[in-house]
Amino acid sequence: MTIEPLTTLAENLEDVETLHQPSNLQHPPLAVDAAQVPLSGGTDPAYGEVRWRTLINGSETAPRDMVLGIAEFAAFGRLLPHRHDPAEFYFGLEGEGTVTIDGVAHRIAPGVALYVPAGAEHGTEAGPEGLRFAYGFPTKSFEEIEYRFSAAS
Repeated sequence: MTIEPLTTLAENLEDVETLHQPSNLQHPPLAVDAAQVPLSGGTDPAYGEVRWRTLINGSETAPRDMVLGIAEFAAFGRLLPHRHDPAEFYFGLEGEGTVTIDGVAHRIAPGVALYVPAGAEHGTEAGPEGLRFAYGFPTKSFEEIEYRFSAAS
């Protein structure tokens, strides 16, 4: 069997399907300016003092395949120990702090990534300069995540 070499290229690009155009994607692209997203949280003592901005989040009318946000802590602010079923990642943006995952303390700072396995108990305490990190879940919406706080167990 002889394979003929490719000798021609598409000359009329209108006939070429663009794989990444919005009409070919399961969900359309999305751009979000974090500065335009209001902070949530900081008022429920069950959570601690953490506040957050949910940047990418799905809904019935606008499905997504992931959740992405930014957590923000004042000096020595906390996110109390808790668990949830989806895994999560943290990526340090500003400041420093400690994330304790199943009893093991991990430093978080700019450029440091942490993986939190599904079901692992984890909590955060910011350092004296406060802390900001990006977080993400492989789930369709933040609202479907059930937080189970250890103090409430």
